[in-house]
Amino acid sequence: MKKLLFASDLDNTLLFSRRHSRPGDVCVEMLEGKEQGYFTPLTIARLREVNACMDFVPVTSRSVAQYRRIRFPAGCVPRWAVTTNGGLLLENGEIDEAWQAESLAEVAPWRGELERTEALFQAQIVPHRGRMVDDLYVFAACDDAADAHALAAALMGRTELEVAVSGRKVYCFPPPISKGHALERLRRRLGPAAVFAAGDTTMDVPMLLEADAAAAPEAALLAGFAGQKYLPREGEHFGEFVLRCALAFAGEKTQ
Repeated sequence: MKKLLFASDLDNTLLFSRRHSRPGDVCVEMLEGKEQGYFTPLTIARLREVNACMDFVPVTSRSVAQYRRIRFPAGCVPRWAVTTNGGLLLENGEIDEAWQAESLAEVAPWRGELERTEALFQAQIVPHRGRMVDDLYVFAACDDAADAHALAAALMGRTELEVAVSGRKVYCFPPPISKGHALERLRRRLGPAAVFAAGDTTMDVPMLLEADAAAAPEAALLAGFAGQKYLPREGEHFGEFVLRCALAFAGEKTQ
């Protein structure tokens, strides 16, 4: 029988920063010697259950280096992970060269625009740290959300890349670099019986709409979605809710 696929964003979906951590949460990511990312104990327990009955594939905008910082607890380690907003596939932590070559070929027509947009980033006076990520998209980390929106506004009409803001971060993606396209490619690669997806921002929407069932923190992210929708109860921890729904989805599909 074909396995089910659980495609999930990480940051603020399953993984949470120190600012949002609670007593008893488990640190799974360190940065420069400081605790950075956390799972709740219930997230870990449920993720182990999910990983046993579904192909759990993180789909994240993180770079490969940022993804590799995460130390998944025993029983939660995914075989596959998609990083760089869909541009790279890792299998057991190593880059899949065929996937990478396909991504670079798809982005090739946008190479000049990527370089031009990176130069635009550097020319802006808004405080930020901009760079190219894994040679596939342009990114800037600003001091706060207001600066991020100011930087995005300065880029509007001046780049042909897709500009997205998440918190204090600004992303500029070529059209082929999207989580929705990544999920299409995962379907071809893994051939799952059905897909459950989860995410918390507009960057996740293409992936959510490509799935058979999807979970999001608010209804607006699933507007127009014809599949099975899951929305959390008020006050419910989003990561724990996502995994509860993934298990329910798996149960329905295997009855």
